[in-house]
Order: sequence, then C-alpha cells, then structure tokens
Amino acid sequence: MKNFITLFAIAAIAWSCQTEQTSNLNKLYQERDSLVAIQSTIGARLRDIETELSTLDSTRSLTTVTTMPLALKSFDHYFQVYGTIEASKSINLFPEANGTIERIYVAEGQKVTEGQLLIELDGKLIQKNIEELEVNLDLAKSLYEKQRKLWVEEKIGSEVQYLQAKTNKESLESRLALLQQQMRMTKVRAPFSGVVDEIFPKTGEMAMAGQPVLRLINLSEVYLSADVSEAYVGTVGNGTAAEVYISSLDKTIPSKVIQVGQFINPGNRTFRVHVGLDEQSSLYKPNMMASINLRDYHADSTIVIPNRLIQQTPQGLNFVYIAKPYKEGFGEVKRIMVEVGKSYKEFTEVKEGLSADDVLIDRGSRSVKDGQHVQIVKP
Repeated sequence: MKNFITLFAIAAIAWSCQTEQTSNLNKLYQERDSLVAIQSTIGARLRDIETELSTLDSTRSLTTVTTMPLALKSFDHYFQVYGTIEASKSINLFPEANGTIERIYVAEGQKVTEGQLLIELDGKLIQKNIEELEVNLDLAKSLYEKQRKLWVEEKIGSEVQYLQAKTNKESLESRLALLQQQMRMTKVRAPFSGVVDEIFPKTGEMAMAGQPVLRLINLSEVYLSADVSEAYVGTVGNGTAAEVYISSLDKTIPSKVIQVGQFINPGNRTFRVHVGLDEQSSLYKPNMMASINLRDYHADSTIVIPNRLIQQTPQGLNFVYIAKPYKEGFGEVKRIMVEVGKSYKEFTEVKEGLSADDVLIDRGSRSVKDGQHVQIVKP
C-alpha cells in the first residue's frame, strides 16, 4: 500500500509538470504569432511610409532600379578549338613513269571529268616497240595455228614444234601486254571529277615518278579537321553540336561532329575530329583556318542570368539581388546566395538559389543592399 501511494504521488507530480510545460509552450506560440503579426503590420506600414516620403519629400528619393523576370530555358556550354578546312577529294597526281612531258591537255582552273586525259608523257619509243611486237605476234599466231592443226588434228610433225610455236606466241603476248601497260603509264588521267588547281611542270620538262605534276580538287565535299584534348573524350562524339566561325569570311555556321578519331596522339594528348560543313560554298578553300566551338554541356530547363549581375562576398560566395514588389513601382531588395554552374559568353547557369518566380534586379544592382527600398522603373 505504501509503495502504491508513492508511485501515485510521482505520477501526479509528472502530470503536473507536463501540464505546466504544455501551457508554457502554448503561451510562447501565441506570443510569437502575435509578434509576427505585429512585425508584418509594422513592416507594411514602414514600406508605405517610405513610399510616401519619397513622394512628398523633395530632398529624399529612392534608388531607381530596373528588373528582369526569370524563366526556365535551355543552356549550352561550348569550348573552343581551331581547325583547318580539308577536302575529301584533294590530291596531287604523280606520273607512274619517268619521261618528257609531251602534252598538257588542261589548264589551271579547268573543270575535268573522271577518266579524262590530263597530261601525256613521251611514249614514241614504247609505241614503236608495240607496233614491231604486234607484227611479230601476228606471225607467231599464224605459225602456232598451223602447228596446232598439223599436230593436234592431223598428227603431222612433232609435239616439240607445236610447243615451241605456242610458247613463242604466249611470250610475245606477255611482252605486248607489258608494253601496253607501260604506254598507259605515260598518260595521267583524272581519278575523279573536279577542278585543276595547279599544274607544276611545263611541256617539254622531265617528269619523275616521285614528283607531282598536277593538283586536282573537288570542293563538293569539304569538312573541318581539328585536334581535341583527350579530356573531352567522354563528351565529344558523332553528332555533337558545333559552331564554326571562319574569320577570313566573317561567317558563322551551325554544324556538328561527323567523325571522331579513335587514336590519341601521344605527342600532344589529343584526338582528331571532323566537323561537317553542310552549307557548301565555292569560297571554302583547303587549309583555310576556322575556330570551332564544340558543345560539352546541355541543360534543357534551367535558370540563366547575365554574368554582370552576379556579385561576390569577400569570402568568394556568389549572390544576386532580387526585388520583392509590395506596391506598384516599389519593392524591397533581398540578397540571395546562389550556386552557379557553367558560364558561356555573357551568361551563367544558376543551379540553386533562384526560382522562375523571382524578379532579378538588373540596372542598379551594384547600388543597392539587402533590405533597401527601391523604386522600380521600366527598362
């Protein structure tokens, strides 16, 4: 019984303490709500007073600012490399044999078709040997046919005579084929249709098998070739968006990567990419320089603001000023700390801190401070 009375007393004391604590909490909540309401009322009244003072007191004026509404938009980041224009069909033509240039059939700047004869070397000696060999071959064929009939059909003569006639004919045929091949090597023909860009030798000069005689170019298919750091291996691939600027033409062209090399150059740690030039032009010249912006980051929906509106604290933290409008043409300044992402040209992506509903202070953002009342005017 004594223990029961003791437990009951302890429980009563605990319940009393809890009731008192609950009562105190309720009082504190009520007091807080009352103060918040008072603060809100005071804040609203102070804003009205500030507005009226700026209107009535000619010696007092609010800082004037303009604002910029925010919205979600796409954002791209690019990095720059330099490249040169190359033609998929741009070659130097070499003769296959040595000899004196007998005739040049084309001129520089002339359009030619595939297979067209461009340059011919002196082949008179080879042609003379071909003509003599053809006469001997005709005789050898006649003797072979007679020996074949005598031996195979009539069994007259000897097999040795037949085989000698056959061997002589086949030997002359092989020699004739070789001379005809050599004759073809004296002629330089166009491997594809294009334009003769430059002719190196002149008629009568000696042409050597290892020296070019003509440059042939087809500009129907040109592209840009550039070296990209291996740091971008994971972000640059076929189809990557690109912006091409050719300074000599003062021309910007939207494009994309059409080929990515599979080899890292050990000398400079880069890989080769080809960027297409879909808009073909006769103004493009092989080896012309161009700057290429390759996209390495894309966001479909994000907040993007001008770089000039981002400020920093002495500790290096980024912040911007927004306006909280409370009356037509008036607002209160709020400093918002932001986390920024990548920057490209004049704009920076804001990852955290701002929402699409915020109103960013534009002109005058360097002249305001947190909590200040400002007058908002149209840009």
